[in-house]
Formats: sequence, structure tokens, C-alpha cells
Amino acid sequence: MKTLAKFLNERRDVIVRRWIERVRGHLSSGRALDEEEVLDSLHAFLDEVVDALAAGTPLQETGTAVAQAHGAQREILERDIADVVREYGLLFEVIVEECRAAGAGPFDPEEYAHLVGCLSRGAAEAVREFAGLRALELRRQAWEHFAFLAHEIRNPLQTARMAAQLLRSEPPARAVQVLERSLAQLSETVDQALVDARLRGIDAGSALHREMIDLGALLRRCIEDAVPDAEARRIALALDEVPVRIHGDARVLRSAFGNLIRNAVKFTRSGGKVTVRARPGLVEIEDQCGGLRSGDEQKMFEAFRQSNEDRSGFGLGLAIARQAIDAHSGTLGVRNLPGQGCIFTVTLP
Repeated sequence: MKTLAKFLNERRDVIVRRWIERVRGHLSSGRALDEEEVLDSLHAFLDEVVDALAAGTPLQETGTAVAQAHGAQREILERDIADVVREYGLLFEVIVEECRAAGAGPFDPEEYAHLVGCLSRGAAEAVREFAGLRALELRRQAWEHFAFLAHEIRNPLQTARMAAQLLRSEPPARAVQVLERSLAQLSETVDQALVDARLRGIDAGSALHREMIDLGALLRRCIEDAVPDAEARRIALALDEVPVRIHGDARVLRSAFGNLIRNAVKFTRSGGKVTVRARPGLVEIEDQCGGLRSGDEQKMFEAFRQSNEDRSGFGLGLAIARQAIDAHSGTLGVRNLPGQGCIFTVTLP
């Protein structure tokens, strides 16, 4: 009687091909994978499983190492941990279906049990490696975030100390201006950190504090907050609105639109103009930054990334804005106007 190990060895290429098709149709997270990425090290893992079945022994260390490498690769590709487990379940499904289609068997039930054990161990090792690497990445991001936050707080604190010293020797008006600017930077940094923490809580299952919001009033407040920086660089701020009320978290949305408006002021050329337009379901912030460099549209919403020679700020503003809009089931994108500027577009339900 043909053994399950022999059958799998003979049908190996067919099983691998069908598994690739099944995985590409069932993975739920991230971008679509090409065939080479999906295949990864499955062929080597399947060979180890066949050897274990033929010998009647547990999956060898080489097999578990292959499964670990598979889990590591899936983490690098930013897949979901549920998909990692699902891949091994799909492999078992394909094997059973291939047995039925070929009219093979019946096989010894112990062989089936051994097969399930090998696949279970492979899935466990892949998930262990995946989860370990994901935890390391989250810790790295957290430390990076705290390091940037501490850096941003330190700078205005040092300036505030200088202002305090100036109060002893310089005309008070100048020292007060410096002090007010430093306190405003501190307040903005702390507010962004609080909103970022709120958004992380929402990702973990917390709820938004929703209420009915006058969108025009919220945008006017965001514009008022940006006036000092705009006046310092002779940038005009304009609001073109129709009455709109939305249901959302006022603090989170104020942070999102405030970040977008401050970003527009920051990168608009001196003497330029920033225009904010509000319509039902749509808000646009148009600047005069001169246009984006190639590739910036895809990268500028990543945390800790800055797309301009001006390195002030720590690159969280646009990332927080996108998180905030996503939390409201909306979208945030950018449209490039080469040689002129760009338009950030927010859609909200």
C-alpha cells in the first residue's frame, strides 16, 4: 500500500502550486504578494514533513528552522499573524483535497495524525518567530518615538530658560515673545503626544469620544493656532467654507487638521498663501510649497519622515493626521501640483 509520505513526494509540485494559488486568494492583510514571496520556503518545509512521515519521527530541527524563517519573512512583509497560521491550515486543506482528487488512500490514520502534528509544529514555530520579531519592532518604534519626543521637548525648554535669563537683562517684550513661542512649541508637542496616545488606544480597542462638531469653527480655531507662524513668514491664511456639521472626536480631529495646516504653513514659501476649503464630506488644505519631489506622496505620511530640508519637528504630524482620519473611517491623501504646491484632501463620512 502506498504511504502518505510517498504520495506527498509524488504530488509535491502540484500541492505547492495549488497552495500558492490558495494563499494568494485567502490572505487578508497587506499588499498582494508575488509568487516568489508566497512560495518562500514552503518547498523545503514540505520536504522536511515528507521525510518525517517516511521515518515516523517528529519534524526535524531543519524543518522547524524553515518554519521560523517563514515566520520571519512574513513579519518583514508586514503580514497579519492570523495569516501566518492560516497558511499552514491551507496547506493541510490542499493535501486532503489532492488525496481525494487523486483517489489516493485510504492512508493509515496515524500518518494523518503525524502530518497534522508536523504542520502544527511548523505553524507554532513560524508564529513564535513572527511574534518575537513583531514585539522587537514595536519596542524599537516606541523607543524611537520617546527619543524624538524628548528631543522635541528639550529644545523649547532650553529656549525658555534663555528667555528667563533675558528677562533679567533685556527689554521684557523680547523675552516674553521668546518665552511664548517656546511654550507654544511645548504645548503643541505635548498635544501631539496625547493624541498619538489616544490613537494608539483606539487601535487597541478604545472608542472615540464622538460629538456633533461645527467643522467651520474647528477649522477656524486650527487656523488661529497657525497665525503666529504664518505672520512671521508673511503667509496668508484663507478659509473657504460652507456650513458643515460632522460627528467625530473634536480633540483628535483638531489635531489632524491642525497638523495639516501647520505643515502647509511650514513648507509654503515666504509671502505665499495657504487655503483651507470645507465642503460636506470634504476638506482641502492647499499650500504653495513649490510641489513635491518624486516619491514623496507615498512616503510623507510615515512617522519620523521629513520630506524637506527644514528638519524642525520630528515627522509625526502627518502620520498622526492620517491615523486620526482613518479612525473616523475617512481618507487622507495628497495631490501634487508641480511647480506650485500640493493639496491635502480629507474625506469624512
